[in-house]
Amino acid sequence: MAVSKLPPTAHSVRSFQSSVVSKDKGIPSIRSQITPGTTLAKRLLFPHLGPDAEVPPLLTSPNLPPELNAEIYDFIALALRAFVNPWWTKISRYDKEFLVQINQVVTQVVRSLETRLSKTDLSPLIFRDFPTLITQHYEDYRLASSKLNTSYSTGGAVSLPQLFHQFQPHMAVSADGSIDEDYLRQSVDFVLKACLPPEDYDPDAERYIIREVVLKVLIGAIPRISQPWFIQKLALDLLGPSEATILSGKVDTFFTVENDGLNPSHVAAAT
Repeated sequence: MAVSKLPPTAHSVRSFQSSVVSKDKGIPSIRSQITPGTTLAKRLLFPHLGPDAEVPPLLTSPNLPPELNAEIYDFIALALRAFVNPWWTKISRYDKEFLVQINQVVTQVVRSLETRLSKTDLSPLIFRDFPTLITQHYEDYRLASSKLNTSYSTGGAVSLPQLFHQFQPHMAVSADGSIDEDYLRQSVDFVLKACLPPEDYDPDAERYIIREVVLKVLIGAIPRISQPWFIQKLALDLLGPSEATILSGKVDTFFTVENDGLNPSHVAAAT
């Protein structure tokens, strides 16, 4: 008994018809509109630039590496895509100018901060204030650890973070380490007031959007960068591997490959 061929499904028919219609009308597909190698920042923040055009420089200092511009643009694009696109696409799905306008305001803030930092002497902050604060934190932490499970901690009822918070009270940080959003919101608002011109700071809607985007980034970043593992990894990455570690890695590779039955001369040539 011969098996009859099944007719094409409705989905395949629609796909074929849509492809024919798109070819007849010359409508390119969404995939064809995305140029290979185009970054996320260029697609979101500069949609009118051509595929070969360079994005305008963000930082004006000549001594800064050019890669820093691309990193900051990518960071801004990721922040806007995470905290603006989810609600703005529900209001206006096809409007691409909104993110462009927000990026222009954020660019003014970044450039103003760059100008202020370039004119500020940071050596007292780095070599005097930071070491003093870190030393005070270590001393208070050791003092709180020594009073744990004593009468100062109500017979062990008070935890170590609560004891430390008594020595280092701050209105923006609670005893459990949570950050007060209102404190950060007001701090960001003061920064925007100092960095933005009046025509960009006075409109409430514009200022609130920029402020909340910066606030969401800070709330997500501060708990992570304050973790001990992050600080240790950052210090190790800046220091780089030691010479002894590099040499030991070559020796371990040599003996491992030699024990596998390979020619040691090949290993020596490879190292």
